Amino acid sequence: MFGLVDWSFIITLAVIVLATLIGAYLRARHKDRCLTDFNGYHITVERKNNRVIWGEMRLQPTGFELIYRSDVQDEGHMETSYVYYKDEYADIQAIYRYARDLTPELQARRARSVEKSLHAGILRRARRSLRNFLSTAADAFSEALTMTLGRVRRKGAALVTDTSQTYLRGISKDVIGYVGTSFDPLLEKFVGTRVVLEVVEDEEVHEHVGLLKEYSADFLEVLDVYYPLPQEVKLSGKTDYQIADKVTITLEDKQLRIHNLADQPQYLERIEVGEQTTELNAILTGGEEIIVQIAAEGQEIALHMRIASRLDMVVPRAHALIRHRAERYNPDSIFDVGLALVRRDNEEREIERLRQALRYAPQDAITASKLGEMLLHSGEYREARHWLLEAQERCHRLPDRGNRVAQNLRQLERHMEQLRIHNRMAEEMRIISVSSTAPDPSSDVATSI
Repeated sequence: MFGLVDWSFIITLAVIVLATLIGAYLRARHKDRCLTDFNGYHITVERKNNRVIWGEMRLQPTGFELIYRSDVQDEGHMETSYVYYKDEYADIQAIYRYARDLTPELQARRARSVEKSLHAGILRRARRSLRNFLSTAADAFSEALTMTLGRVRRKGAALVTDTSQTYLRGISKDVIGYVGTSFDPLLEKFVGTRVVLEVVEDEEVHEHVGLLKEYSADFLEVLDVYYPLPQEVKLSGKTDYQIADKVTITLEDKQLRIHNLADQPQYLERIEVGEQTTELNAILTGGEEIIVQIAAEGQEIALHMRIASRLDMVVPRAHALIRHRAERYNPDSIFDVGLALVRRDNEEREIERLRQALRYAPQDAITASKLGEMLLHSGEYREARHWLLEAQERCHRLPDRGNRVAQNLRQLERHMEQLRIHNRMAEEMRIISVSSTAPDPSSDVATSI
């Protein structure tokens, strides 16, 4: 009777049941450790479609809820929160936690969390090592289970089908994945250090510098990032304005006086007077003041700028990666031009328009500066360098006396150096490949003899 029992089927069934129960339990308790650090804080979620949602995060294993600070009246009902499901995480561009929104209690809580992570005790380090070990063992466990199922399948092919084998492999990864999230030995060495984070934003690659606090299978958590937040200032009815305790603006006698009170630079994009737009493209360094001549004549004035705001951010690893160490603070990274992955038709037309304008007015420093920046953004480094140097020679004609041009030139030199290194490595690899495939002269001699 016992000889008729197919123990391979019973063992397989037991593995399925046990793994399913363990996986269900762990799924019910698992929360992403990067998102856990933002739980209970007021955060801003930016989606890839540029939609922005904010509120206090209440994290659960299946997603999170954002509790509004004030109720929102919608058609026919009142909304008090927004629910974001785990399946929607792929649509997240980034999650921000602003330093200005932290109460003294939340600041103390954040400081304790950072201290525990960067100066962990023996128990915390042991737990992290165990988690990393389990994550490293995930692939090995999956491969071993696959081999075992292959043998079982040969004994009972009618019972263990392709579908069940795939299901079992999925369970094994599911269980291990929730015991310990992905372990990356390269990223592990960067935890607690300042890094350069490359993020794809609207088909452009931008760099941000901050402290890598944590990573998970899906996210990177970077602290103390100075991020360029767009700001539109309407200038009408008053003469003095103050923006986020960082910038003061004074409007008097057809002059716009802008003073940067912060240590970090600020970026002035453009001024709109009625329907007329004047490009500034100016960097205002810490403590600096510039004066812009305008002719408002009673029209409404709008100043568009980007304010360097300190924040913490969580970014999906699907479109972000750690590229460099950043031992020293680099203010150029705040307002980097970025590198375009795809050049759009309107950019092509604008570049050609600027080239045409410089054919008739080669001394126009503002146009040369703008063209050089757009070419840098598009990766045309040689021509970009030419026009940026032209603008630098006439920096006295620029609103910021050439601060933005100098920053772009430094960024250009870094990119050109990286390109030279890449080309040199590619050439060395080509030489090695050619030498390894070349025929051995001694073998030719032996063959001829």
